[in-house]
Amino acid sequence: MAATRAVTVLRLEDGRELAYAEFGDPNGAPVIGFHGTPGSSLQMSPADETARAERVRVIAPDRPGYGHSTYDAHRRLVDWPRDVTELADHLGLTRFGVIGVSGGGPHAAVCAHALGSRLTGACIVSGVAPPDTPGVHADMMTMNKVNFVLAKQSSLLALPTMVAILFMLRNFPDRALDSMLRSLPEPDRRVMTRREIADVFVQEAKHASATAARAAAQDFTLFARPWRFRLEDIAAPVHVWHGDLDVNVPMSHGRAQADRIPNAKLHACPGEGHMLVFDHLAEILRAATGRPEAVTA
Repeated sequence: MAATRAVTVLRLEDGRELAYAEFGDPNGAPVIGFHGTPGSSLQMSPADETARAERVRVIAPDRPGYGHSTYDAHRRLVDWPRDVTELADHLGLTRFGVIGVSGGGPHAAVCAHALGSRLTGACIVSGVAPPDTPGVHADMMTMNKVNFVLAKQSSLLALPTMVAILFMLRNFPDRALDSMLRSLPEPDRRVMTRREIADVFVQEAKHASATAARAAAQDFTLFARPWRFRLEDIAAPVHVWHGDLDVNVPMSHGRAQADRIPNAKLHACPGEGHMLVFDHLAEILRAATGRPEAVTA
């Protein structure tokens, strides 16, 4: 799971720092991958072997406040394509794909909206839907539902939960993972009991930045308030993957996004949960690179 290149820190035009790691084939088709909430570029490390086999170069940035990237108290979801553009230009990428997993999903959607002409493909995997989606909190696990309600009022109200999650994972990883597993459906438990996957979440928490909890609370606020762009205005082709046993972000979120995005294709995954990305990496990478052999089911 080692990065192809060490973490690099890019200084953006506004003075902030944006960190990123790379995995897979350094000469492969470029795909920029967006981690979940909370998270960091480390979440993309399990893609390394598959990306090499698929000849894909995965570039994984830390969103503002995570990893080594500067926290931005004033950031909006619609600001993310600007950061991605600076990163792509810095790397000399004319065209590239994007993948957003869970909390990275809205960030992939906004890039599909703003950067469509530069994208080879856009993939939303187990991604959060906009707050105007009917029944957006229905069937969602209680903790996430409460966080969305609190964060809509203020990110400060969602902050204690994020602090507690990171504290437990950092200091009592086995207990934290056991507690997490009890709240997940069987397919997610199977994924999370893989040592290489569990280690990612533990190591990420151990090395989390001082602003990681604030960044996670901010993410919830960005998701819970109007996104400032319409899914219906996305012109780029989008692939949406979602499992029908997902309780973190219910299947209704995936269906709603696929219904509202004009050129979207829904890849429904029966009997799978929130962590399905780890079992579908190859086909997701193919779709992001726009290859004709991308999954059609």
